[in-house]
Amino acid sequence: MVAFPAILIQNKVDAAHVGVAFACDVIGGISMLLLLTRVVGKFGIMSTIRLAAMLYCVAILVIYFYCGFLWWISLVFLMGLCWVCYVITRQSWLNMLLTDEKRGMVLGLFSMLISAGVALGPLIVKEFGALNYRSFVASAILVLLSLLCVEQLRHLPQPQIKAERIPLKTFFKNNPRCFLARFVLDFCGYCLSYFTVIFGSLIGLSYEKSGLLVTAYMASGFVDVIVGALLNRLSPYRFIKIGFLICIASFLLVAFCYKSYILLFICYFCFGAGVACIFVSVYKIANEDYGKNELVAANATFQLIGSLGSLCACLIGGLLIQIFGLYGFPITIVGCCILYLYFLVYYEKSKVGS
Repeated sequence: MVAFPAILIQNKVDAAHVGVAFACDVIGGISMLLLLTRVVGKFGIMSTIRLAAMLYCVAILVIYFYCGFLWWISLVFLMGLCWVCYVITRQSWLNMLLTDEKRGMVLGLFSMLISAGVALGPLIVKEFGALNYRSFVASAILVLLSLLCVEQLRHLPQPQIKAERIPLKTFFKNNPRCFLARFVLDFCGYCLSYFTVIFGSLIGLSYEKSGLLVTAYMASGFVDVIVGALLNRLSPYRFIKIGFLICIASFLLVAFCYKSYILLFICYFCFGAGVACIFVSVYKIANEDYGKNELVAANATFQLIGSLGSLCACLIGGLLIQIFGLYGFPITIVGCCILYLYFLVYYEKSKVGS
């Protein structure tokens, strides 16, 4: 989120092409999502996780050496493939081990730990430097350490996985609110993650200082646990609405108060709290809609929805920043959130009418 845009900017790559570069990461993920259930069904969860983690480490150690735009986006594509294998299989396995009563709380805790890990990234970059190879080595080491944690599960029985995919159309028909919430969630989250460094450079911040805004965004991860605990008593759809309203308010402030770094820091933190309300809620809904032997397929399709949102964020966000300058960044995020809330109001009115 910090070092990759910094490398591209350093090599005179413009905002629109930065968006294209990150779109290749998402396209890699989408490509794997179409094959994931077959891959996991053939090799098993543990072997898939190991291979993905090792290839990811190799790619991140090599990508530091910029040898042209095509070389760079090829490595990003590979990282997208590996990331999907690693994350979706791991998370699906976790959901298989959970009962419905514990799912909201544990997913909240799990999400908080993910946020803490992502928040650590910009701090490492701040210490080592966005363009320093030590930041990339640290990233590879952290991936290997996370693999060692998953290795503790190797003695557990390997669950049987259905090889059939769940089509996007089926997922949408089953729960359109959840489908679109995930799409918009990843659209906004990835837009923030990918373009914060560009936004920061446009308002005069260093790469490292811009990266700390991403840490502020992820530092609100403890809200995930609170939401997870409350989901046993309150509707997840209510939390989704609250989350989007917080996201809109936060980035409206960013659009008008970007000259104050402290206020930017607070806005990013609040945006993260809004995302927490949405993230935990949509994951709980999605995992309760399908049986345990369908969870890898369901999570693959669920991630595919998010990947499509991320892909649109890469292309639209980069283009709007190219057109509107620094204001293109908040326009992208606020506009997408407003469109989702408009759909939600329309959908709920139509259900009441029917």
